[in-house]
Amino acid sequence: MNRVALIADRLRLRTEIGLHRHGPWWPLLALAFCLLLGLSLILMPALRNELAAKEAVLGELRVRVASGAQPVAAVESASERHYQAFQRTLAEEGQVLPSIQAVLDSAARHGLSSNHAEYLRGRDLRAQAETVQMIVPVKGRYADVRRWIEELLATQVFLAVNELGFKRDAIGVNEIEARVRLTIWHHPSQPAGRAAGDVDAEGG
Repeated sequence: MNRVALIADRLRLRTEIGLHRHGPWWPLLALAFCLLLGLSLILMPALRNELAAKEAVLGELRVRVASGAQPVAAVESASERHYQAFQRTLAEEGQVLPSIQAVLDSAARHGLSSNHAEYLRGRDLRAQAETVQMIVPVKGRYADVRRWIEELLATQVFLAVNELGFKRDAIGVNEIEARVRLTIWHHPSQPAGRAAGDVDAEGG
C-alpha cells in the first residue's frame, strides 16, 4: 500500500514539474493531434474511393482518345433545357401585331370597353428576346375581365400578365375599372439588310 502511494506521489510530482516547465498547452496539443489523427483515419477511405473513381474516368477517356471514339456528349443542364423551352414559346416578329389585335378583339368579345392602350418596345439581352409591353385599361364586370385574362393566357403562350389592378367607383356597382399590363415576348427582329439578303438567296 505504501509502494502504491509512493508511485502515485512520484507521478503527481512529475506531472506538476512538467506543467511548471512547459505550461498547460502540451496536453491540449496532444489531444488536438489525436483528434486530427482520428479524423484523417476516417476521411482517408472516402478520399481513396473518390481518387479511384476519377482515375477510372480518366482511364476511360484515354481509351476513347486512343481508339478515336467520339467523346460522350455533356448532359444538358436544367437551366439550358428551360432556356430552350422558353425560346420555343417566343412569337415570331410577324405574330406581334396580330397578337396585339387579338388582345383588343378578345376584350370586346367579353363585353369590355377600352378607350386607348399604351405600347412600349423593349429588349432582354440575357434572354435574347424582344418584348412589346401593353397597358390596357378596360371597364366591365369582374367575371368578364377574369375570363378575358384566362382566354389570353390559354391562347397566346408567348404572352405574360405582369400587372392587374382593379378599381370600383362605388359599392354595389357591378362595373369595375381594370388596368392590365401585358408583355408579348418574341424573337428579335431581323435587320432589313439581312432579311433582303435571305430573300435574294432563296430567289437565286
